[in-house]
Amino acid sequence: MSIEIRNAQDIAPQALHAAMLDAFSDYDIPLQPTLDQFLGMLTQRQFNPALSSIAFDGEQVLAFWFIGTHDHRTHLIASGTRVADRGKGLAKQIAARSEAEIIKAGFKLIQFECFTSNQRALGLYQKQGHEIHREFDCFVMEIGDWAESDCEIKKVEWATIAPRIEALRDVMPSWQNEDFAVAAAPDATCLAAFQAEQLIGYIAIAPSGAIYQLAVAKNHRRKHVGRALLHNAATAINKPKLAFINIDKLDAETIGFLTHLGAQKTVSQYELIKRF
Repeated sequence: MSIEIRNAQDIAPQALHAAMLDAFSDYDIPLQPTLDQFLGMLTQRQFNPALSSIAFDGEQVLAFWFIGTHDHRTHLIASGTRVADRGKGLAKQIAARSEAEIIKAGFKLIQFECFTSNQRALGLYQKQGHEIHREFDCFVMEIGDWAESDCEIKKVEWATIAPRIEALRDVMPSWQNEDFAVAAAPDATCLAAFQAEQLIGYIAIAPSGAIYQLAVAKNHRRKHVGRALLHNAATAINKPKLAFINIDKLDAETIGFLTHLGAQKTVSQYELIKRF
């Protein structure tokens, strides 16, 4: 076996996708996106092939670090090693290469998530200088037969509401759900709630049913606005079940709202940051 480590430029997307499916096949919640979903994720998270690193043998990708960028930050979109190729030190090698390229390019930090249940990986990351910044919970929920709201729900372009949403939310979303990522998301559906032509809530959702953002103005909460947004979003994408990825544990309002509606927690993750 002759293993080469280099960037992800000129590597077929199908090869990257196949490696991800294999690497994530035995996770707590196996992540098995279609090729289109995989490509959409890379676009939405602003994949940078030059800063990303892969280990490959011939035509097969064995391990990968997919890096995304925004402003002064870099993000680890996904990392993994094929099940049969673990224990060979590949993850450490490609991580070191990506970090060296990130520093060379002038970026100031990298952030990503690690399952709270994976204490072994967490310990390794902390030894490498990564620090826990936040803790997230993930949820899934089925849409119920809920009471209606008297607000008006309309489909909108993200750009038309983005300048006005900061005042509606309590906590900043995780990096993959931030405003820049929603703006870059292919096929995102955005709905807004209005009362007397005033924006009082909004939701942005992926075709898969994953919620990017959901928020309701404080003085309009507990009036079924959030339920109406969820119901209309699920109808718009024809999905009976929705997923909430990386809700900050400090966002008590959102977690309480989701729990009240019967959402089930799936996993928890740490957000890790390393500054350069």
